[in-house]
This record gives sequence, C-alpha cells and structure tokens, in this order.
Amino acid sequence: MFNINQFLQDREDRVEYQNSLISKFNMPLLTVRTNYPGENKKEVIANEIADIMAQEIEILFEKKIIHNEIIDKLEGKIYLFIIKDNPENIKLQTIKLEENHILGRCVDIDVYDEKGSGMSRQQFGLGKRKCMLCDELAFICGRTMKHSHSEIKEHITKKYILFQNYLMKREKISSALADTALEGMIYEVSSFPSFGLVSPVTKGSHDDMDFFTFLDSSFAIKNGLKEMAETIYSPLPLDIAFKKLRTIGKKAEIEMFKATKNVNTHKGMIFLLGIAVSTTSRALYEKKEFSDIPAIIKEMTKDILKDFDKINTSKALTHGEKLFLEHGFTGIRGEIQNGLDIVFNGSLQIFSETYEATESFNKAAVQTLIYLMGKVMDSTIVYRHDFDMLEKVKTEMEEIFQKGGIYLENSTVIFKELEDRYIQKRISPGGSADLLAVTIFFYKISKYYKKLQMQF
Repeated sequence: MFNINQFLQDREDRVEYQNSLISKFNMPLLTVRTNYPGENKKEVIANEIADIMAQEIEILFEKKIIHNEIIDKLEGKIYLFIIKDNPENIKLQTIKLEENHILGRCVDIDVYDEKGSGMSRQQFGLGKRKCMLCDELAFICGRTMKHSHSEIKEHITKKYILFQNYLMKREKISSALADTALEGMIYEVSSFPSFGLVSPVTKGSHDDMDFFTFLDSSFAIKNGLKEMAETIYSPLPLDIAFKKLRTIGKKAEIEMFKATKNVNTHKGMIFLLGIAVSTTSRALYEKKEFSDIPAIIKEMTKDILKDFDKINTSKALTHGEKLFLEHGFTGIRGEIQNGLDIVFNGSLQIFSETYEATESFNKAAVQTLIYLMGKVMDSTIVYRHDFDMLEKVKTEMEEIFQKGGIYLENSTVIFKELEDRYIQKRISPGGSADLLAVTIFFYKISKYYKKLQMQF
C-alpha cells in the first residue's frame, strides 16, 4: 500500500541530501528521473528509462563527472551527478538532450548551481516544457489532470519501444558501415601496382610488414570503427562526439598494434576512416543526403588544427607534429578540415568513372592512387625523405595521370619501372593509400546510401 507520508519524507530527505552534496563539492548538481505517473514509480520501464538517460548523461559529461550515485526509494530511481562545469553549460546541454533524445520528454533532468538554486529554461529565453502528449504547457496539464495515468504510461511505453527500435537500427547501420570500411581497406591493400605500398605481390618499401600484416590489422580495427558509428548515431553534439571518437580511435590503435606485433600499419587509416564512417553515420541519423557529408565533416572537425597548439615538445612527437613544427605542414588534418574535398570533388569521381569504363576494381584503384599521389601533400613521403622528394613524386604522378594513367599504351612497363624505383628509394605514399581506402568506402556507400536510409 502506498504510504504518502513516507513518499513526502523521502522527497524531503533527498532535497536535503542534494544540498549537502552541493555544499560538499561546491559544484553544480544534476538529477535524472523518469517522469512517471501514478503511485508506483519503480515499475520496470520507469527504471530502465532512468538508466538509459543516466548513461546519456555519463556520455555527455564523462570526465567532468566528479561524483555520482543512485537514490532508489518511493520517488523512484533518481540519479545524482556532481559535475565540474558551469551550471549554464550543463543546463543548455541537458535541454538539448531533452529536446532531441527519443526519451527526452519522458524524464526530468534538473540542474542546480553551486548555491543550490535550480536552473530554468526561462534563463535562456526558452519557454516552459510542453506536455509530452499535447501542445499545452506541461505544468497546466499536470495541474488540471488533463491526461489519465494510463494515457501517459501508454505514451511512455511507446517511446520506450521506439527507442529499442532505434537501438536495433543503430546496430544494423553501424555494422554495415564498419563492413564497408573493412572492404575499403582490403581493396586498397589488394590493388597493384602500388608504387611502394604493400600489396599481395610485394612488401613495397617496407621491411616490417606484408599483405597479411595488413589483413590482420584491418580486421583488428573493424570493431573500433563500428563503435565510432554507434557513438555518433545519436543527438550527441558534434564537438563532444568528436572527442569520443578520438578516444575510441586510440583504443583501436592498441588493437592494431596487438594484431601486428607493434607495427604501425593503419594509424592514419583509423583516423581518416573513423571520420568517414562516423560522419556517414551522423548523416543517416539526421536523415540527410550523401551530399551533406562534407559539411558534417567540416562542422565536426572545425577546430582540428588546434591540435597543433597543444604539442608537447618534451614528449615523443608524431610524424605530423614534427612536420608542423618544422615546416607548418598540416597534412591530413588540413584535408579533413576542408571536408575531404580532394575525395568528394576529385578521387571519388575518378574511381567511379574508371570503374564504369573498365569494370575492374583494381584498375579503378590504381588510377585513383595515381591521381591522389599527384595531388596529396603526403606526410609519409615527407617524413621518410623531404619536401623535394614529395614534389618530384607529385609532379611525376600528375604527368602520368594527365597522359592517361592506366590507359597509357605502355602503362605496364612504366608502372613496373616506377614500382621498382620507388621501392629502391623507399618511397611509400601512405597518405594517398589512406585516402584511396576512404574513396572506395564512399564509392560503395554512395551506391546503397538510399537503401540504408529506407531499409533502416
């Protein structure tokens, strides 16, 4: 039997405890609970929705969460979070979550500042929350009991089912994108001639890796790419999502090194394909077109060159960091900040036209690689040699492409000579190879993007 006195006492105790936490940490406090009607606030669906939204808060604020705990009494399951951030930012982020998440209207997310004062939507020029069932203000519907408890519960249940369907859809889409990314990596390393890159018939300009090393590495990082697609198939703000993706990328690097016995086969590929996979996932989530992906890349990575502001010269530097410090070379970060224009307005068309003309993935890949090598400021070549060598390679490959590339009458002889010379000089166009894999990924995705939109 429901005990109203105990319910009121639990509420009073909780408010007092919340204030004690705010005083203890001198930081804002956030609470999450399901907006569930009736006396029994602890029904399974109410608890599960609270759990789901609490997980979203953990993803949203992550390292800013100083303390969290659960109170589970007659009021139902309530999550408490102490967050190291200004209360205005916390409230704005939670407003976005409430408005954009499928279950956002099913919960109350309250934010209190360091003095224990509740933050309101009105402080940001926003109106009060609407009723989850109609366009009336929520507090008016609640006061007049416009909707019965059964109506509200039915609505919440429908939202919960909709969320479960979303999870299944996210799983299917992220799996499809990761599979296609894997195809891109396999097609790239399988193409030949490869002009100093690893292929099925040569180790190229490398002594520590071969074709099978690349296969092992490709399969090892597939799960990381899938996790990236899952993470961003959500209302998570793009700047926060990008930070999550980079964390996932670091985990994928660890898996790569395990699979290759500490050989760096795909570090740049993880970064590039991770962005390709995740922005495609976001476009599908937002029901946008394939042509909108470059704009999403630009928005998500608009601050990417700020990476160079954080270089710590007391630690071991990456190839890219060394080249930036010595020459102001932005490399692949510059390409990304530009929305991968070299792919969407260059290599993607080359690959598509060549494949349609030859019906050969290998010829399309080789022609595209030649094109990219004539355009890309390839950090791998610069790091192994210098800018003079990069310019020689670019000039040489640009001339070959302009003369026809794979369509040259004596292309077999020319390519064999180039392959041998590049291997001898240890030239390896790794940056172009990464962009080739990304090109193949987007080519394949473009062919069934509409199907992805409609099927899922």
